Amino acid sequence: MVETSIGKKQLVSELFDIRQRIEGIEKLVIVEDYPEQSLDNLFLSLPAATYIVQDGTFIFVSPQMRQITGRSESELIGTSPLSLILDEDRDITRENAVKVLKEEHSLVHEFRIVAKNSRIKWVIQVSSPLSYEGKPAIVANIIDITEQKRKEENERRNGEVYLDLCENATDMIICIMTDGRLKYVNREFRETLGFNEDEIMHMSLFEIMPKDDVHQCLELFQRVISGEKIGNLEATFINKNGYRITVEGTINCRLIEGKPLYIRGIFRDVSDRKRAQAEAAALVKDVQDINRRLETSNRELEDFAHIASHDLQEPLRKINSFGELLQESLKGKLDEDEYENLNFVIDGAKRMQAMIDDLLTYSSITTKAKSLQAVDLNIIIENLKNFELATVLNETKGTIVIPNTLLAAYGDPSQIHQLLQNLIGNGLKFHRDGVSPVITITDYSMQDNMVRFDVTDNGIGINKEYDEQVFVMFKRLHSRQSYKGTGIGLAICKKIIERHGGQIGIKSIPDKGSTFWFTLSRFGESSDKYSRGNGNSE
Repeated sequence: MVETSIGKKQLVSELFDIRQRIEGIEKLVIVEDYPEQSLDNLFLSLPAATYIVQDGTFIFVSPQMRQITGRSESELIGTSPLSLILDEDRDITRENAVKVLKEEHSLVHEFRIVAKNSRIKWVIQVSSPLSYEGKPAIVANIIDITEQKRKEENERRNGEVYLDLCENATDMIICIMTDGRLKYVNREFRETLGFNEDEIMHMSLFEIMPKDDVHQCLELFQRVISGEKIGNLEATFINKNGYRITVEGTINCRLIEGKPLYIRGIFRDVSDRKRAQAEAAALVKDVQDINRRLETSNRELEDFAHIASHDLQEPLRKINSFGELLQESLKGKLDEDEYENLNFVIDGAKRMQAMIDDLLTYSSITTKAKSLQAVDLNIIIENLKNFELATVLNETKGTIVIPNTLLAAYGDPSQIHQLLQNLIGNGLKFHRDGVSPVITITDYSMQDNMVRFDVTDNGIGINKEYDEQVFVMFKRLHSRQSYKGTGIGLAICKKIIERHGGQIGIKSIPDKGSTFWFTLSRFGESSDKYSRGNGNSE
Protein backbone atom coordinates (compact mmCIF):
# COMPACT_ATOMS: atom_id res chain seq x y z
CA MET A 1 0.00 0.00 0.00
CA VAL A 2 1.44 3.44 -1.02
CA GLU A 3 1.48 5.97 1.80
CA THR A 4 -0.35 9.08 0.49
CA SER A 5 1.75 11.57 2.43
CA ILE A 6 4.96 10.05 1.14
CA GLY A 7 3.70 10.12 -2.45
CA LYS A 8 2.74 13.80 -2.27
CA LYS A 9 6.08 14.79 -0.79
CA GLN A 10 7.86 13.02 -3.65
CA LEU A 11 5.69 14.79 -6.23
CA VAL A 12 6.30 18.19 -4.68
CA SER A 13 10.03 17.49 -4.57
CA GLU A 14 10.00 16.53 -8.25
CA LEU A 15 8.07 19.65 -9.15
CA PHE A 16 10.56 21.93 -7.40
CA ASP A 17 13.39 20.07 -9.12
CA ILE A 18 11.66 20.62 -12.44
CA ARG A 19 11.14 24.27 -11.50
CA GLN A 20 14.90 24.72 -11.11
CA ARG A 21 15.59 22.94 -14.41
CA ILE A 22 13.29 25.23 -16.38
CA GLU A 23 14.75 28.42 -14.99
CA GLY A 24 17.18 28.37 -17.86
CA ILE A 25 14.40 27.57 -20.30
CA GLU A 26 12.37 30.59 -19.12
CA LYS A 27 15.00 32.91 -20.57
CA LEU A 28 14.70 31.14 -23.90
CA VAL A 29 10.92 31.47 -23.90
CA ILE A 30 11.08 35.25 -23.81
CA VAL A 31 13.52 35.45 -26.74
CA GLU A 32 11.31 36.08 -29.74
CA ASP A 33 13.64 34.72 -32.36
CA TYR A 34 14.17 31.32 -30.59
CA PRO A 35 12.59 28.62 -32.83
CA GLU A 36 9.28 27.35 -31.41
CA GLN A 37 10.09 23.75 -32.42
CA SER A 38 13.29 23.88 -30.40
CA LEU A 39 11.33 25.07 -27.35
CA ASP A 40 8.93 22.16 -27.73
CA ASN A 41 11.82 19.72 -27.83
CA LEU A 42 13.30 21.21 -24.65
CA PHE A 43 10.02 20.92 -22.73
CA LEU A 44 9.38 17.39 -24.02
CA SER A 45 12.43 16.30 -22.07
CA LEU A 46 10.76 17.38 -18.83
CA PRO A 47 8.38 15.04 -16.89
CA ALA A 48 5.98 17.89 -16.05
CA ALA A 49 3.79 20.16 -18.16
CA THR A 50 4.65 23.86 -18.19
CA TYR A 51 2.66 26.97 -19.01
CA ILE A 52 2.98 30.76 -18.60
CA VAL A 53 0.02 33.01 -17.82
CA GLN A 54 0.01 36.79 -18.14
CA ASP A 55 -2.98 39.07 -17.72
CA GLY A 56 -5.10 35.99 -16.97
CA THR A 57 -4.46 34.14 -20.26
CA PHE A 58 -2.05 31.53 -21.59
CA ILE A 59 0.93 33.02 -23.45
CA PHE A 60 2.87 29.74 -23.53
CA VAL A 61 1.97 26.02 -23.15
CA SER A 62 4.40 23.10 -23.37
CA PRO A 63 3.59 19.95 -25.39
CA GLN A 64 2.84 18.02 -22.15
CA MET A 65 0.24 20.65 -21.22
CA ARG A 66 -1.47 20.04 -24.54
CA GLN A 67 -1.45 16.30 -23.82
CA ILE A 68 -2.95 16.70 -20.34
CA THR A 69 -5.76 19.04 -21.49
CA GLY A 70 -6.35 17.32 -24.81
CA ARG A 71 -6.29 20.69 -26.56
CA SER A 72 -3.99 22.13 -29.21
CA GLU A 73 -1.78 25.16 -28.70
CA SER A 74 -4.12 27.36 -30.71
CA GLU A 75 -7.04 26.28 -28.52
CA LEU A 76 -5.15 27.22 -25.36
CA ILE A 77 -3.14 30.39 -26.18
CA GLY A 78 -5.14 33.48 -25.32
CA THR A 79 -7.64 31.59 -23.13
CA SER A 80 -7.98 31.69 -19.37
CA PRO A 81 -6.59 28.75 -17.36
CA LEU A 82 -9.69 29.04 -15.15
CA SER A 83 -11.81 27.82 -18.06
CA LEU A 84 -10.09 24.41 -17.76
CA ILE A 85 -10.67 24.07 -14.00
CA LEU A 86 -13.62 22.24 -12.47
CA ASP A 87 -16.21 24.66 -11.03
CA GLU A 88 -15.74 23.42 -7.46
CA ASP A 89 -11.97 24.15 -7.59
CA ARG A 90 -12.03 27.40 -9.56
CA ASP A 91 -12.30 29.94 -6.72
CA ILE A 92 -9.45 28.52 -4.63
CA THR A 93 -7.27 28.30 -7.75
CA ARG A 94 -7.96 31.98 -8.53
CA GLU A 95 -7.10 32.94 -4.95
CA ASN A 96 -3.81 31.02 -5.14
CA ALA A 97 -2.85 32.77 -8.38
CA VAL A 98 -3.46 36.16 -6.79
CA LYS A 99 -1.41 35.10 -3.75
CA VAL A 100 1.55 34.04 -5.97
CA LEU A 101 1.63 37.41 -7.75
CA LYS A 102 1.10 39.42 -4.57
CA GLU A 103 3.48 37.58 -2.22
CA GLU A 104 5.98 36.68 -4.95
CA HIS A 105 6.71 33.13 -3.78
CA SER A 106 6.00 29.66 -5.11
CA LEU A 107 2.83 27.79 -4.12
CA VAL A 108 1.84 24.11 -4.38
CA HIS A 109 -1.79 23.39 -5.15
CA GLU A 110 -3.93 20.38 -6.13
CA PHE A 111 -7.06 20.81 -8.26
CA ARG A 112 -9.11 19.21 -11.01
CA ILE A 113 -9.26 20.14 -14.68
CA VAL A 114 -11.69 19.14 -17.41
CA ALA A 115 -9.96 17.75 -20.48
CA LYS A 116 -11.37 18.20 -23.99
CA ASN A 117 -13.03 14.77 -23.86
CA SER A 118 -14.85 15.91 -20.65
CA ARG A 119 -12.67 13.62 -18.61
CA ILE A 120 -11.84 15.05 -15.20
CA LYS A 121 -8.18 14.89 -14.20
CA TRP A 122 -6.41 15.61 -10.94
CA VAL A 123 -3.20 17.66 -11.18
CA ILE A 124 -0.63 18.99 -8.74
CA GLN A 125 0.91 22.34 -9.63
CA VAL A 126 3.82 24.52 -8.52
CA SER A 127 3.16 28.17 -9.41
CA SER A 128 5.92 30.80 -9.31
CA PRO A 129 5.97 34.54 -10.10
CA LEU A 130 7.75 35.62 -13.32
CA SER A 131 8.51 38.96 -15.00
CA TYR A 132 7.89 38.86 -18.72
CA GLU A 133 8.56 41.93 -20.87
CA GLY A 134 8.46 44.02 -17.75
CA LYS A 135 5.07 42.77 -16.69
CA PRO A 136 4.19 40.23 -13.96
CA ALA A 137 3.35 36.71 -15.06
CA ILE A 138 3.04 33.22 -13.57
CA VAL A 139 4.97 30.18 -14.70
CA ALA A 140 3.46 26.87 -13.56
CA ASN A 141 4.55 23.24 -13.70
CA ILE A 142 1.86 20.55 -13.60
CA ILE A 143 1.95 16.77 -13.11
CA ASP A 144 -1.08 14.56 -13.82
CA ILE A 145 -1.88 12.74 -10.54
CA THR A 146 -5.23 11.23 -11.61
CA GLU A 147 -4.01 7.66 -11.24
CA GLN A 148 -2.55 8.36 -7.82
CA LYS A 149 -5.82 9.96 -6.72
CA ARG A 150 -7.71 6.90 -7.94
CA LYS A 151 -5.44 4.71 -5.86
CA GLU A 152 -5.88 7.01 -2.86
CA GLU A 153 -9.67 6.78 -3.21
CA ASN A 154 -9.52 3.00 -3.48
CA GLU A 155 -7.32 2.90 -0.40
CA ARG A 156 -9.73 5.18 1.43
CA ARG A 157 -12.68 2.96 0.55
CA ASN A 158 -10.74 -0.18 1.41
CA GLY A 159 -9.72 1.44 4.66
CA GLU A 160 -13.38 2.06 5.49
CA VAL A 161 -14.19 -1.57 4.71
CA TYR A 162 -11.27 -2.82 6.80
CA LEU A 163 -12.24 -0.52 9.66
CA ASP A 164 -15.84 -1.74 9.51
CA LEU A 165 -14.67 -5.35 9.54
CA CYS A 166 -12.38 -4.71 12.48
CA GLU A 167 -14.97 -2.77 14.47
CA ASN A 168 -17.57 -5.51 14.02
CA ALA A 169 -15.22 -8.48 14.48
CA THR A 170 -15.92 -10.84 17.37
CA ASP A 171 -12.18 -11.14 18.03
CA MET A 172 -10.05 -8.55 19.82
CA ILE A 173 -7.87 -6.62 17.33
CA ILE A 174 -5.02 -4.33 18.39
CA CYS A 175 -2.25 -2.32 16.71
CA ILE A 176 0.69 -1.23 18.87
CA MET A 177 3.56 1.10 18.13
CA THR A 178 6.99 -0.39 18.79
CA ASP A 179 7.32 1.73 21.95
CA GLY A 180 4.09 0.29 23.36
CA ARG A 181 1.71 3.13 22.50
CA LEU A 182 -1.69 1.95 21.27
CA LYS A 183 -2.35 2.88 17.64
CA TYR A 184 -5.73 1.14 17.32
CA VAL A 185 -8.00 -1.17 19.33
CA ASN A 186 -11.32 -2.42 17.95
CA ARG A 187 -14.71 -2.31 19.67
CA GLU A 188 -14.52 -5.92 20.91
CA PHE A 189 -11.18 -5.16 22.57
CA ARG A 190 -12.51 -1.98 24.18
CA GLU A 191 -15.71 -3.61 25.42
CA THR A 192 -13.89 -6.66 26.77
CA LEU A 193 -11.60 -4.45 28.86
CA GLY A 194 -14.33 -1.92 29.68
CA PHE A 195 -12.61 1.20 28.29
CA ASN A 196 -14.09 3.73 25.88
CA GLU A 197 -12.15 4.82 22.81
CA ASP A 198 -10.89 8.10 24.29
CA GLU A 199 -9.63 6.38 27.44
CA ILE A 200 -7.74 3.55 25.83
CA MET A 201 -6.18 5.51 22.97
CA HIS A 202 -4.23 7.57 25.51
CA MET A 203 -2.82 4.48 27.16
CA SER A 204 0.20 2.27 26.64
CA LEU A 205 0.00 -1.50 26.22
CA PHE A 206 2.04 -1.82 29.39
CA GLU A 207 -0.75 -0.09 31.36
CA ILE A 208 -3.26 -2.84 30.53
CA MET A 209 -1.08 -5.85 31.27
CA PRO A 210 0.44 -7.29 34.47
CA LYS A 211 3.78 -5.73 35.37
CA ASP A 212 5.33 -9.17 35.62
CA ASP A 213 4.57 -9.74 31.91
CA VAL A 214 6.24 -6.57 30.57
CA HIS A 215 9.71 -8.10 30.18
CA GLN A 216 8.33 -11.08 28.26
CA CYS A 217 6.24 -8.71 26.13
CA LEU A 218 9.34 -6.73 25.12
CA GLU A 219 11.06 -9.99 24.12
CA LEU A 220 8.06 -10.85 21.93
CA PHE A 221 8.26 -7.38 20.35
CA GLN A 222 11.87 -8.03 19.33
CA ARG A 223 10.91 -11.37 17.77
CA VAL A 224 8.05 -9.99 15.65
CA ILE A 225 10.05 -6.89 14.64
CA SER A 226 12.63 -9.28 13.20
CA GLY A 227 9.87 -10.76 11.00
CA GLU A 228 8.63 -13.67 13.11
CA LYS A 229 4.89 -14.41 13.32
CA ILE A 230 3.92 -15.76 16.74
CA GLY A 231 0.78 -17.89 17.00
CA ASN A 232 -1.02 -19.73 19.80
CA LEU A 233 0.08 -16.97 22.15
CA GLU A 234 -1.54 -16.82 25.58
CA ALA A 235 -1.51 -13.40 27.22
CA THR A 236 -3.18 -11.55 30.08
CA PHE A 237 -4.77 -8.09 30.00
CA ILE A 238 -6.08 -6.06 32.95
CA ASN A 239 -9.58 -4.65 32.50
CA LYS A 240 -10.83 -1.32 33.79
CA ASN A 241 -11.93 -2.89 37.09
CA GLY A 242 -8.54 -4.48 37.66
CA TYR A 243 -9.57 -8.04 36.80
CA ARG A 244 -7.37 -10.27 34.66
CA ILE A 245 -8.59 -11.34 31.21
CA THR A 246 -6.87 -14.34 29.64
CA VAL A 247 -6.64 -14.26 25.83
CA GLU A 248 -5.17 -16.39 23.07
CA GLY A 249 -4.10 -15.17 19.65
CA THR A 250 -1.46 -14.23 17.09
CA ILE A 251 0.87 -11.23 16.69
CA ASN A 252 3.12 -10.01 13.87
CA CYS A 253 4.70 -6.76 12.72
CA ARG A 254 3.85 -4.51 9.77
CA LEU A 255 7.12 -3.83 8.00
CA ILE A 256 7.85 -1.35 5.20
CA GLU A 257 11.17 -1.87 3.43
CA GLY A 258 12.29 -3.90 6.43
CA LYS A 259 11.47 -1.17 8.95
CA PRO A 260 8.82 -1.81 11.64
CA LEU A 261 5.70 0.34 11.34
CA TYR A 262 3.52 -1.17 14.07
CA ILE A 263 2.73 -4.50 15.73
CA ARG A 264 -0.69 -6.04 15.16
CA GLY A 265 -2.47 -8.75 17.08
CA ILE A 266 -5.71 -10.69 17.00
CA PHE A 267 -6.90 -12.24 20.27
CA ARG A 268 -9.89 -14.09 21.68
CA ASP A 269 -11.08 -13.93 25.27
CA VAL A 270 -10.68 -17.43 26.73
CA SER A 271 -11.21 -16.51 30.38
CA ASP A 272 -14.45 -18.47 30.64
CA ARG A 273 -12.92 -21.48 28.91
CA LYS A 274 -9.85 -21.39 31.17
CA ARG A 275 -12.06 -21.06 34.23
CA ALA A 276 -14.23 -23.97 33.05
CA GLN A 277 -11.12 -26.05 32.38
CA ALA A 278 -9.81 -25.33 35.86
CA GLU A 279 -13.16 -26.21 37.40
CA ALA A 280 -13.35 -29.38 35.28
CA ALA A 281 -9.81 -30.35 36.29
CA ALA A 282 -10.69 -29.83 39.96
CA LEU A 283 -13.87 -31.85 39.50
CA VAL A 284 -11.97 -34.66 37.77
CA LYS A 285 -9.47 -34.68 40.62
CA ASP A 286 -12.30 -34.88 43.14
CA VAL A 287 -13.94 -37.70 41.20
CA GLN A 288 -10.63 -39.53 40.97
CA ASP A 289 -10.14 -39.16 44.72
CA ILE A 290 -13.67 -40.43 45.34
CA ASN A 291 -13.11 -43.34 42.96
CA ARG A 292 -9.88 -44.25 44.71
CA ARG A 293 -11.63 -44.19 48.06
CA LEU A 294 -14.53 -46.23 46.65
CA GLU A 295 -12.14 -48.77 45.14
CA THR A 296 -10.36 -49.07 48.48
CA SER A 297 -13.66 -49.37 50.31
CA ASN A 298 -15.02 -51.93 47.84
CA ARG A 299 -11.82 -53.91 48.06
CA GLU A 300 -11.98 -53.89 51.84
CA LEU A 301 -15.65 -54.89 51.78
CA GLU A 302 -14.97 -57.71 49.33
CA ASP A 303 -12.06 -58.92 51.42
CA PHE A 304 -14.21 -58.70 54.54
CA ALA A 305 -17.09 -60.57 52.88
CA HIS A 306 -14.75 -63.27 51.63
CA ILE A 307 -12.93 -63.70 54.95
CA ALA A 308 -16.10 -63.48 57.03
CA SER A 309 -17.85 -65.99 54.79
CA HIS A 310 -14.99 -68.46 55.13
CA ASP A 311 -14.79 -67.93 58.90
CA LEU A 312 -18.53 -68.48 59.24
CA GLN A 313 -18.59 -71.68 57.23
CA GLU A 314 -16.72 -73.82 59.77
CA PRO A 315 -19.08 -73.25 62.73
CA LEU A 316 -22.08 -73.63 60.42
CA ARG A 317 -20.80 -76.94 59.15
CA LYS A 318 -20.41 -78.09 62.76
CA ILE A 319 -23.95 -76.93 63.63
CA ASN A 320 -25.31 -78.72 60.62
CA SER A 321 -23.29 -81.92 61.23
CA PHE A 322 -23.96 -82.14 64.97
CA GLY A 323 -27.58 -81.23 64.40
CA GLU A 324 -28.05 -84.11 62.01
CA LEU A 325 -26.21 -86.48 64.43
CA LEU A 326 -28.40 -85.24 67.26
CA GLN A 327 -31.49 -85.69 65.13
CA GLU A 328 -30.49 -89.25 64.33
CA SER A 329 -29.56 -90.16 67.94
CA LEU A 330 -32.79 -88.69 69.36
CA LYS A 331 -35.00 -90.23 66.74
CA GLY A 332 -38.16 -91.47 68.44
CA LYS A 333 -37.25 -89.84 71.77
CA LEU A 334 -38.54 -86.33 70.99
CA ASP A 335 -42.10 -85.17 70.83
CA GLU A 336 -43.40 -83.46 67.69
CA ASP A 337 -42.65 -79.89 68.83
CA GLU A 338 -39.10 -80.75 69.94
CA TYR A 339 -38.40 -82.55 66.69
CA GLU A 340 -39.73 -79.58 64.71
CA ASN A 341 -37.52 -77.16 66.65
CA LEU A 342 -34.47 -79.31 65.97
CA ASN A 343 -35.37 -79.28 62.27
CA PHE A 344 -35.55 -75.48 62.40
CA VAL A 345 -31.96 -75.37 63.72
CA ILE A 346 -30.66 -77.69 61.01
CA ASP A 347 -32.64 -75.92 58.25
CA GLY A 348 -31.43 -72.51 59.42
CA ALA A 349 -27.82 -73.68 59.33
CA LYS A 350 -28.31 -75.03 55.81
CA ARG A 351 -29.92 -71.79 54.61
CA MET A 352 -27.09 -69.78 56.18
CA GLN A 353 -24.60 -72.06 54.43
CA ALA A 354 -26.35 -71.47 51.10
CA MET A 355 -26.41 -67.73 51.67
CA ILE A 356 -22.69 -67.65 52.47
CA ASP A 357 -21.97 -69.68 49.33
CA ASP A 358 -23.94 -67.15 47.27
CA LEU A 359 -22.11 -64.23 48.94
CA LEU A 360 -18.81 -65.84 48.08
CA THR A 361 -19.99 -66.23 44.49
CA TYR A 362 -21.08 -62.57 44.37
CA SER A 363 -17.77 -61.24 45.73
CA SER A 364 -15.73 -63.52 43.46
CA ILE A 365 -17.24 -61.94 40.34
CA THR A 366 -14.59 -59.21 40.60
CA THR A 367 -12.01 -60.75 42.96
CA LYS A 368 -11.65 -63.98 41.00
CA ALA A 369 -12.55 -62.76 37.52
CA LYS A 370 -10.83 -64.40 34.57
CA SER A 371 -9.80 -62.85 31.25
CA LEU A 372 -12.48 -62.59 28.59
CA GLN A 373 -12.49 -65.02 25.68
CA ALA A 374 -14.78 -66.69 23.17
CA VAL A 375 -17.68 -68.41 24.92
CA ASP A 376 -19.97 -70.97 23.26
CA LEU A 377 -23.30 -70.69 25.09
CA ASN A 378 -24.60 -73.83 23.36
CA ILE A 379 -21.96 -75.99 25.10
CA ILE A 380 -22.59 -74.30 28.47
CA ILE A 381 -26.33 -74.98 28.26
CA GLU A 382 -25.72 -78.60 27.26
CA ASN A 383 -23.46 -79.04 30.31
CA LEU A 384 -26.09 -77.48 32.57
CA LYS A 385 -28.73 -79.89 31.25
CA ASN A 386 -26.49 -82.87 31.95
CA PHE A 387 -25.10 -81.82 35.31
CA GLU A 388 -26.12 -78.82 37.47
CA LEU A 389 -29.75 -78.65 36.31
CA ALA A 390 -30.30 -82.33 35.56
CA THR A 391 -32.11 -83.06 38.85
CA VAL A 392 -34.47 -80.08 38.73
CA LEU A 393 -35.24 -80.75 35.05
CA ASN A 394 -36.18 -84.28 35.96
CA GLU A 395 -38.25 -83.25 39.01
CA THR A 396 -40.18 -80.53 37.15
CA LYS A 397 -40.31 -82.39 33.81
CA GLY A 398 -38.84 -79.22 32.36
CA THR A 399 -37.49 -78.65 28.86
CA ILE A 400 -34.77 -76.33 27.50
CA VAL A 401 -35.32 -75.29 23.87
CA ILE A 402 -32.76 -73.58 21.58
CA PRO A 403 -34.48 -72.92 18.20
CA ASN A 404 -31.22 -71.87 16.48
CA THR A 405 -27.57 -72.31 17.32
CA LEU A 406 -26.59 -69.42 19.58
CA LEU A 407 -23.92 -66.94 18.51
CA ALA A 408 -20.54 -66.98 20.24
CA ALA A 409 -20.04 -64.21 22.79
CA TYR A 410 -17.03 -62.62 24.42
CA GLY A 411 -16.82 -63.21 28.16
CA ASP A 412 -15.60 -65.05 31.23
CA PRO A 413 -16.64 -68.71 30.68
CA SER A 414 -17.19 -69.55 34.36
CA GLN A 415 -19.27 -66.41 34.95
CA ILE A 416 -21.39 -66.93 31.83
CA HIS A 417 -21.92 -70.48 33.09
CA GLN A 418 -23.11 -69.08 36.47
CA LEU A 419 -25.32 -66.51 34.68
CA LEU A 420 -27.14 -69.10 32.58
CA GLN A 421 -27.45 -71.51 35.49
CA ASN A 422 -29.16 -68.82 37.57
CA LEU A 423 -31.50 -67.59 34.83
CA ILE A 424 -32.53 -71.05 33.57
CA GLY A 425 -32.79 -72.36 37.13
CA ASN A 426 -34.99 -69.37 37.97
CA GLY A 427 -37.36 -70.26 35.12
CA LEU A 428 -37.54 -73.89 36.23
CA LYS A 429 -38.14 -72.96 39.88
CA PHE A 430 -40.93 -70.45 39.34
CA HIS A 431 -43.20 -72.67 37.20
CA ARG A 432 -46.97 -72.80 37.39
CA ASP A 433 -48.67 -75.66 39.19
CA GLY A 434 -49.56 -78.44 36.82
CA VAL A 435 -47.60 -76.90 33.92
CA SER A 436 -44.23 -78.33 32.92
CA PRO A 437 -41.68 -75.51 32.56
CA VAL A 438 -40.33 -74.77 29.06
CA ILE A 439 -37.26 -72.53 28.83
CA THR A 440 -36.60 -71.07 25.36
CA ILE A 441 -33.26 -69.38 24.61
CA THR A 442 -32.82 -67.16 21.53
CA ASP A 443 -30.34 -64.54 20.37
CA TYR A 444 -30.40 -61.39 18.25
CA SER A 445 -27.52 -59.52 16.59
CA MET A 446 -27.45 -55.85 17.50
CA GLN A 447 -25.52 -52.74 16.49
CA ASP A 448 -22.05 -51.97 17.84
CA ASN A 449 -21.09 -55.66 17.60
CA MET A 450 -23.36 -56.65 20.50
CA VAL A 451 -25.65 -59.68 20.80
CA ARG A 452 -28.77 -60.00 22.92
CA PHE A 453 -29.82 -63.29 24.51
CA ASP A 454 -33.40 -63.93 25.69
CA VAL A 455 -34.20 -66.58 28.30
CA THR A 456 -37.99 -67.03 28.15
CA ASP A 457 -40.09 -69.19 30.44
CA ASN A 458 -43.78 -70.06 30.74
CA GLY A 459 -43.86 -69.61 34.51
CA ILE A 460 -45.77 -67.51 36.99
CA GLY A 461 -44.40 -64.14 35.79
CA ILE A 462 -44.20 -60.98 37.93
CA ASN A 463 -45.84 -57.58 38.00
CA LYS A 464 -44.05 -54.75 36.13
CA GLU A 465 -43.57 -52.76 39.34
CA TYR A 466 -41.03 -55.37 40.47
CA ASP A 467 -38.92 -55.31 37.27
CA GLU A 468 -36.03 -53.47 38.97
CA GLN A 469 -36.42 -54.97 42.44
CA VAL A 470 -35.80 -58.56 41.30
CA PHE A 471 -32.11 -57.66 40.74
CA VAL A 472 -31.66 -56.26 44.30
CA MET A 473 -29.69 -58.47 46.69
CA PHE A 474 -31.81 -60.44 49.22
CA LYS A 475 -35.02 -59.11 47.61
CA ARG A 476 -37.67 -61.86 47.65
CA LEU A 477 -41.11 -61.64 46.06
CA HIS A 478 -42.29 -64.94 47.53
CA SER A 479 -42.00 -66.70 50.89
CA ARG A 480 -39.35 -69.34 51.57
CA GLN A 481 -42.12 -71.83 52.11
CA SER A 482 -43.35 -71.33 48.54
CA TYR A 483 -39.99 -71.08 46.80
CA LYS A 484 -36.58 -71.84 48.23
CA GLY A 485 -33.57 -69.58 47.67
CA THR A 486 -31.41 -66.84 49.16
CA GLY A 487 -32.55 -63.90 47.02
CA ILE A 488 -29.04 -63.34 45.64
CA GLY A 489 -29.17 -65.22 42.32
CA LEU A 490 -30.44 -62.37 40.08
CA ALA A 491 -28.16 -59.86 41.85
CA ILE A 492 -25.24 -62.13 40.85
CA CYS A 493 -26.54 -62.13 37.24
CA LYS A 494 -26.66 -58.32 37.16
CA LYS A 495 -23.13 -57.96 38.53
CA ILE A 496 -21.79 -60.46 35.97
CA ILE A 497 -23.38 -58.55 33.07
CA GLU A 498 -22.15 -55.18 34.40
CA ARG A 499 -18.63 -56.58 34.63
CA HIS A 500 -18.91 -57.58 30.94
CA GLY A 501 -20.10 -54.10 29.90
CA GLY A 502 -23.58 -55.29 28.94
CA GLN A 503 -27.15 -54.74 30.09
CA ILE A 504 -29.76 -56.97 31.70
CA GLY A 505 -33.51 -56.65 32.13
CA ILE A 506 -36.85 -58.43 32.35
CA LYS A 507 -40.13 -58.34 30.50
CA SER A 508 -42.86 -60.30 32.25
CA ILE A 509 -46.61 -60.96 32.20
CA PRO A 510 -48.19 -62.42 35.35
CA ASP A 511 -49.42 -66.03 34.83
CA LYS A 512 -47.90 -66.04 31.33
CA GLY A 513 -44.17 -66.08 31.92
CA SER A 514 -41.04 -63.95 31.93
CA THR A 515 -38.20 -63.11 29.53
CA PHE A 516 -34.86 -62.26 31.08
CA TRP A 517 -32.63 -60.61 28.46
CA PHE A 518 -28.97 -59.64 28.59
CA THR A 519 -26.38 -58.33 26.14
CA LEU A 520 -22.75 -59.32 25.57
CA SER A 521 -20.05 -58.37 23.11
CA ARG A 522 -20.19 -60.57 20.06
CA PHE A 523 -17.17 -62.70 19.28
CA GLY A 524 -16.05 -62.44 15.63
CA GLU A 525 -18.19 -61.61 12.60
CA SER A 526 -20.76 -63.64 10.70
CA SER A 527 -22.43 -63.36 7.32
CA ASP A 528 -25.86 -63.67 8.93
CA LYS A 529 -25.26 -60.76 11.30
CA TYR A 530 -28.86 -59.56 11.14
CA SER A 531 -30.46 -62.61 9.61
CA ARG A 532 -32.50 -63.41 12.71
CA GLY A 533 -33.82 -59.95 13.47
CA ASN A 534 -32.70 -57.17 15.74
CA GLY A 535 -33.39 -57.11 19.45
CA ASN A 536 -33.54 -53.91 21.47
CA SER A 537 -32.88 -53.70 25.17
CA GLU A 538 -35.81 -52.45 27.14
